[in-house]
Amino acid sequence: MTYKIRNTIALGVVLFLIGGGAAFWYLFWQPRSLKALTQQIQDIDKELDNLPLLAEEVQRLTAQFQDIKRRYDSRSKEIPQFDISSQTYGYMSRGIDVAGFLKFDMKFLGTDEGPVWGFNAYKLELGESNFDNYYKFVYFLENGKRLYKIATMNMELKEVVDILTKETTKWIAFEMELHAYYVRSIAELGTSLAAKGLTMVGAPFDPFNPIILMTVSTDAPLDEINADNVDVKAVLPGKAFILVDNELIVMQLGDKVWRGYLSAIAPSQSSVEFTVNEGGVVRKIVKKIQFDRRRRKL
Repeated sequence: MTYKIRNTIALGVVLFLIGGGAAFWYLFWQPRSLKALTQQIQDIDKELDNLPLLAEEVQRLTAQFQDIKRRYDSRSKEIPQFDISSQTYGYMSRGIDVAGFLKFDMKFLGTDEGPVWGFNAYKLELGESNFDNYYKFVYFLENGKRLYKIATMNMELKEVVDILTKETTKWIAFEMELHAYYVRSIAELGTSLAAKGLTMVGAPFDPFNPIILMTVSTDAPLDEINADNVDVKAVLPGKAFILVDNELIVMQLGDKVWRGYLSAIAPSQSSVEFTVNEGGVVRKIVKKIQFDRRRRKL
């Protein structure tokens, strides 16, 4: 075989390979690449079409994040990672200090715990206080730094007659179930820069201040005049001679007696009238001169 023929064959093989490669690239590789590029272009066009929606979503999420951060920074509650009875009692003792005198017994009821947060339940029982102090104590629990929830609360008005003054003393007997919350997994909630001391406010009104007392004394104090037990000895215009505990005294209109005053003097009827307020019930007591029955028989 001559060099010319051999070179021709070699050149033909090279041309065949080049042509085959070119045909493969043109017929198979190029269309596939073109299809992939076309799909990428379509995806980019779709993303460009959705860009306004994405911008709105970014704006919405940014505003939501800012609102959550603002509320987190401004929260007034401290939620510890755990709660123990001594801490809760110490916190409520501070509430008593700012609210005023009240007393109660505290009993631990148990724990209700979830995956992230939970609470300890306590019962405050045998509680006693006046209404204004009790109002301040509840205000402290609901608005103080710690996160507490009053689950149930019962109140009842109590009345008793003071042995010395014979006046009716009233107070509020109460009991409540209190939940002290904690969050175990978020230590940052245990402190709050926005949590500040409370400015206590008094009760706007006392719904347990009765118009009529249920319990009143029937015995007057030693230094008071009981209008029910006096004897009228003489009645003159503007004054009356009255026997009180074997002592004769002179009384005039407006003079005070236990729970009231001398409201009328009637010489023509030989009588006097006392007006007394017995725990909200106003009563008129009329006393007349009791003449000796033997003299009337003569």
